[in-house]
Amino acid sequence: MPMRNLARKTALVALTLFSLKAHAAFEELQIGVSSQAMGGTGVVATGLGSVMWNPAGISGGEYGEVGLESRLPFSKLDFATHGLDVSHPLGGSVMGAASLRYFGSDLYSEQVLALTAAALLSKDMSVGIQPLICRAQIADGVGSYGSATTVAWNLGFQVRMYSRWMLAASVRNPFQARLGESSDYLQRRMDAGLSYEPQTGLCSRVTVSRDFGGTRVHVGQSLPLGPLSLMAGVQSNPTTATGGLGVTVSGIRFEYAVQSHPELDLTHQAGVTYGF
Repeated sequence: MPMRNLARKTALVALTLFSLKAHAAFEELQIGVSSQAMGGTGVVATGLGSVMWNPAGISGGEYGEVGLESRLPFSKLDFATHGLDVSHPLGGSVMGAASLRYFGSDLYSEQVLALTAAALLSKDMSVGIQPLICRAQIADGVGSYGSATTVAWNLGFQVRMYSRWMLAASVRNPFQARLGESSDYLQRRMDAGLSYEPQTGLCSRVTVSRDFGGTRVHVGQSLPLGPLSLMAGVQSNPTTATGGLGVTVSGIRFEYAVQSHPELDLTHQAGVTYGF
């Protein structure tokens, strides 16, 4: 079979697969290594790694951060997602961030540019807003087969209670943005959760998420051991277990996470963050 015809057939197979899950497009681009290691509980996380889980999570920072992360679903290179995040104070109580995401291969890819603004309304409450430019592209083996771009929004808030507790919620794509000539909806998801942190780094989280696939419950726990942090969690629908570790060396944070699946191979994720 000529290579061009093979490439066309491969592209059509990829297109068919992603058409079957059109409502799930762009669903795994939030990354966040520690949040994934703690069972997918990023809605109640803070710092740069939480920026695509809950835009309010970056509020309250006093300095900028830059982070690089990669996620390898089911140990398949063709499904890898790569991310770059940069945050910096914008003045007053406002923190800003820019995020880039890339998923896929030469045949099918998804790209996202997200801009985030998070503000402290009081010392205990923060809100965040995040517009995203989402683009999907399909190749025909030689050139571009087609592409589509749309704009979506993410919103979120976090409230600290009694200094040790946090209540948070976020909604992704509340205005039901659509993509392409078929006008397929991007994933819409709602998350809410509670965290308890009696001391720095020792954190317990319980969250609930709802999307096109149903309702999921997420539970996560972290344990600090000096410069090392151990993380673990579970989530439902399907039931999976997660785990990971993080270590800070000379102001640079290295993190790794792994997630099981009832039928498929492990999902691996790694990232590095630097404050400036």
